[in-house]
Amino acid sequence: MKILITSDVHGHLDALKNIILKHKDVDYHINAGDMCLDDHILEPLHIISVKGNNDFRSSYPYERILNLNGLNIYLTHGHHEYVKFGLDRLKLKAKIHQAHLVIFGHTHERYLMVEENIIFVNPGALGDKNSYAIYEDGQITFMKG
Repeated sequence: MKILITSDVHGHLDALKNIILKHKDVDYHINAGDMCLDDHILEPLHIISVKGNNDFRSSYPYERILNLNGLNIYLTHGHHEYVKFGLDRLKLKAKIHQAHLVIFGHTHERYLMVEENIIFVNPGALGDKNSYAIYEDGQITFMKG
């Protein structure tokens, strides 16, 4: 299974569309919030997303628990878990939801850690750093757009 992981697009629709075109072979596209784009623009793009702290008009939830082909994913933007001040709350939620993969954003910084067989990944910010990630067969690869 191959997953395109983005976050913090901050309204850069062209950058988002370019990444989508570049990775047509993915099974899923997951975004960790702060798209800053109207939901009706995103619906045809088939992106699984959450609401970030700048998604004022979004109807998306603040967090999602996904099961994709047996992979349990906890998806959040990270501002409610205060990820800029540490990952304790994020780790707790991951354990509560029995996540194998945790995807978050908010800090605009790439991050990868494996703890207790849980992969924690922040793809960085697509909007200002042109950064994103690919998950494939348990491996994370950071990319530049």
